[in-house]
Amino acid sequence: MEGIFNQFSINEINILIASIIADGEITKLCPGSRRKNNSYREHFGMEQKEYREWKESFFNGFLYIRPNSQYLVSKSDPLFTKLYPYFYCESGKKQIPKSLLSYCTHPLFLTVLYLDDGSLSITKRVNKKKRLIYLSPHIYLYLQNYPKNELAILQNHICNNFGFKFVLTKRKDGFGYVMKLTKVNESIKFLNLISEAAKECTGMEYKLDWEKRLLIETKKLNKISLGLR
Repeated sequence: MEGIFNQFSINEINILIASIIADGEITKLCPGSRRKNNSYREHFGMEQKEYREWKESFFNGFLYIRPNSQYLVSKSDPLFTKLYPYFYCESGKKQIPKSLLSYCTHPLFLTVLYLDDGSLSITKRVNKKKRLIYLSPHIYLYLQNYPKNELAILQNHICNNFGFKFVLTKRKDGFGYVMKLTKVNESIKFLNLISEAAKECTGMEYKLDWEKRLLIETKKLNKISLGLR
């Protein structure tokens, strides 16, 4: 593993590892292919193009958006051939790259995990006696394509290095579990951290800006309230 990321900055390393864990993939080498090395590929919707352009901006052409497509890609490169066994088990299923997590201590690691596969969920709690509705933010990381024991590795890494105590919550699809921050103060702290890391990223305010989301949800509730009068 020594020297595997020699050509990359700490920012690039954290973004790349998080991207492969989340939305990205290392392409397989097909039998008979003329390619000698693996490459990187990440599909995205057009509504998230600005976010992928932000990712692309860190890599000076190493990762690039393929013209007239919705893919962030790389050329075939020895790096991805070396990285493949860290991210994929023998069956070809994704796994958390345990021995690479020591690199992942920069807020950009959490930022990319979240912007790729996370969600800012709003919980509504009604106090009928006081006639009040409380809105609370919760952070989800939808990584249900990993088994519970693999998520536990990532859960512990995030807790030990960033101080966020995600819990594993059941879900019906994938391997049955996602990661969630249940405490409101932790969710706010999480958003503050990654919003700073992603301050140059546009188009992802719905995931990053709690105040804006709170205003939107409040307006929705006000419209419902007016309609019931």
